Amino acid sequence: MARDRMKKIFLGLTVCLFWLISAEAQELYPAERLGRGRLVFEKSRHAIELEVAMTETARARGLMFREALAENTGMLFIHPKEDVLGVWMKNTKIPLDILFISPQGKIVSILQNVQPCITTACGVYDSRVKALFMLEVNAGTVERLKIMQGDRVLIELEE
Repeated sequence: MARDRMKKIFLGLTVCLFWLISAEAQELYPAERLGRGRLVFEKSRHAIELEVAMTETARARGLMFREALAENTGMLFIHPKEDVLGVWMKNTKIPLDILFISPQGKIVSILQNVQPCITTACGVYDSRVKALFMLEVNAGTVERLKIMQGDRVLIELEE
C-alpha cells in the first residue's frame, strides 16, 4: 500500500518536472535583452528589422519557442569571431531560411527552408565556410527576395 502511494507521488512529481521542462519552460528563464537594428540588402534595398543576439545566452536561445516571426523581421546573431558557424533547430517551432554573412557584409552561405526539429536528437547545420553573422528569417524569404550567395548587406545596429 505504501509502495503504491510512493509510486503515485513519484509519478506526480515526474509529471510536474516534465511540464516545467516542456515548451512552457521558456517562461522560467528571464528574456535575454536583445539589441535592435536593420539589415538592408544592397541589391534590392529591401530592409529587414532585426532582433540582435550578441551574447552567448542570446545566441543559444535564438528563436526557440517562438510561434511566429513577423514578415520582414529576423534575428541576427553576432559571433565573437569569424568561423564556420553551426545552428540547430531544437525547440524552434517555425521553418527558417538562414543566411551566413562575412565581416564585410557578403552572404557566404545560405540554408533554405530549414525545418523545426521534432525529435530529441536534432542535427546541426553549418555554414560550410567562415562567417561572422548569421541571419534567421522566415522560410521562403530567400526565394521571395531573390537573395543569392555573394549578395551584400548593410547592417545598421541601434545603440
